[in-house]
Amino acid sequence: MQMMNLRDQLDLLAGPPAEPTTAQVDADLARGKGALRRRRALQAATGSAFAIVVAAAAIAFTSTGTPAVSTPVATGTTATGTTATAAAFDLVAYKGEQPKGFSIDKVPAGWEVQGISESALTLGPIGAEPHNSDAPPGDDTADDDPDSFVGKAVVMLQSLDEEGTPEGESVKVGDVTATLVDKQGAHTLYVPQESGINIQIQVWDTIGWSADDIAAFAETIHVNPNAKQGRG
Repeated sequence: MQMMNLRDQLDLLAGPPAEPTTAQVDADLARGKGALRRRRALQAATGSAFAIVVAAAAIAFTSTGTPAVSTPVATGTTATGTTATAAAFDLVAYKGEQPKGFSIDKVPAGWEVQGISESALTLGPIGAEPHNSDAPPGDDTADDDPDSFVGKAVVMLQSLDEEGTPEGESVKVGDVTATLVDKQGAHTLYVPQESGINIQIQVWDTIGWSADDIAAFAETIHVNPNAKQGRG
């Protein structure tokens, strides 16, 4: 007796294949179409939800994040003729002790008189700290030493070692024509006096004062009889 394998046994149990009826085909097709519609509807809903989330995030960023358009920063032309960002220059009444060699009516807002002597009037930013010995070479940060002119404005009489007025830009100080001279890292305004001796107002370039700012400050300076010329 010939042994039947498993495949033959299964075929015998299944019987002869039967052709599917039209109703079965239509039912299978309907189920397939329904599944396709449900899939497409789910994809559309998911896409809409994602679009809403993106839009909400964009609105939230616009409301609380950094604006896309930045606020313009005020710029001005410094005494060097270059354009640089600078704080507004505003002169306020000076109410402190008057220097010995000079008297002063106003000081720039945020500045104070550091040095009081017969030969120099030194102004620096309020709150300047002691010199930092670890500062890198070329550091222009103003310190609280009145004998240091870096990063500051200084008023003096023209040095005994210097004669005449160097060539430079003509600047009006009230009714007087002064001369603004570039001196390696600083600009010095020479203002003629009736005595024939110029007042020198040296302003460090990094301060950012314009020629008009320096001239406005110069109008507030007065030379006292005991003012002395220095050397160098």
